[in-house]
Amino acid sequence: ELCAQRGIEIVPATGRALPAVPEEVLSLPGVHYGIFTNGAVVRDFGKNTWVSESCLSWEETIRVIEVLRRHPVIYDMYVSEGGVSEMRLLAQLEEYGIPERECAYIRATRRAVTDMVEYLREKKCPVQKMNLNFKDRESKQAVPGKKLEAMPEVLVTSSLPWNLELNAAGITKGSGLRNLCQYLGIEAEETMAFGDGENDWPMLEAAGIGVAMENGAPFLKERADRIAASNREEGVAEAIRQWVLI
Repeated sequence: ELCAQRGIEIVPATGRALPAVPEEVLSLPGVHYGIFTNGAVVRDFGKNTWVSESCLSWEETIRVIEVLRRHPVIYDMYVSEGGVSEMRLLAQLEEYGIPERECAYIRATRRAVTDMVEYLREKKCPVQKMNLNFKDRESKQAVPGKKLEAMPEVLVTSSLPWNLELNAAGITKGSGLRNLCQYLGIEAEETMAFGDGENDWPMLEAAGIGVAMENGAPFLKERADRIAASNREEGVAEAIRQWVLI
């Protein structure tokens, strides 16, 4: 609220699609814009419009799925109407060691279809992002990841030990931040960004001040400009009070 009173924009930046973001976040005072699906889409809530949208084509996504179907991995995708996955994959979540709370979240935020390829051929819709879940780090680093990284149309990132996230080439939370700054007529150097996962690094790098959370990924903490207290200790709020509201 203090940020809103001073005209400081608070912008949620997440790997989630807009329909999967809790209303408690979107209704916070001063939240006028949002960066979603790792920067693939940026939203202006006041004008109810997209600031930018950069997606994988449905044809590119089918090529990715054809690679994934040959390996033990659970995958889904975000389109404009929300998350989409296959019924057979949603039934296997627990087998991949995904925490119970995360399984419940995934099932609650995905539309279950029989075949994602057929869905894409019918809808011909662009895909904002794909999520991949593996049983362990070794599986994650094996053949599927290597094959996907060799595809020039795909950018591969990660936010959790057991996952990979796929966006269109060049699309990150950092590109989303730059698109929003251009839209608002400000420089990225005038922003501060917070993150705790590897997929947050492009955003922290693009911002004027990049802040990693104390309980964040070591990769991020090694490269950030500053370290804030854990998000379990309201580290973002404390950092804003200490470094912004002065």
